[in-house]
Amino acid sequence: MTSTASAPTVVRVPIVDATPENVQPFGQLLGDDVAKPGLGIPFYQGRVLEGENIDFEYTGKAVIRTAKILPGYPPVLWLERHMRMTQLFIALGQEPFIMVMAPPNHPKEAPDLDQVQALRFPPGHGLLLHLGTWHDFPIACERPVVVLTANSDEVVEALASMKGAHEMNQGDVFKISLPQRLKAEIQLELV
Repeated sequence: MTSTASAPTVVRVPIVDATPENVQPFGQLLGDDVAKPGLGIPFYQGRVLEGENIDFEYTGKAVIRTAKILPGYPPVLWLERHMRMTQLFIALGQEPFIMVMAPPNHPKEAPDLDQVQALRFPPGHGLLLHLGTWHDFPIACERPVVVLTANSDEVVEALASMKGAHEMNQGDVFKISLPQRLKAEIQLELV
């Protein structure tokens, strides 16, 4: 008996440049200006504009790491969300990165694929995700990019403890396989 597996539905998502407005459903764009200026620290008046604290939330211990992402536009097969952490990604150096995201929709256990966007963040810019935002790991464009990530130790430990690539729901990581759960994959379109 021959089994024929159906091909996954391909969701084509154009890559567009990130702006404060199109990032808002997913998180906060951090860029080359001070977020919420006006913090009154008296020591550097006249030469430093201090910004308010960024709303980074986590459970346990904060973990700050870097990752070097190799270029390419692979199909997106995994999306994950965190309900106890506002994960942070910042591009270091001179290269942009892309984030594939869908807005938070908790308690649903899968993203709305009609809401998926692929946003390109300029070099030196970052993204602070809202709680529950569905996302893939950043994607490099034409050249490698190093990103600084701010996580919680429970997220890093949960991901590092996996013996293989499969769905998971542990340590504030709810990661799903798009082909397995939704019979779909996301392909990026250069515009």
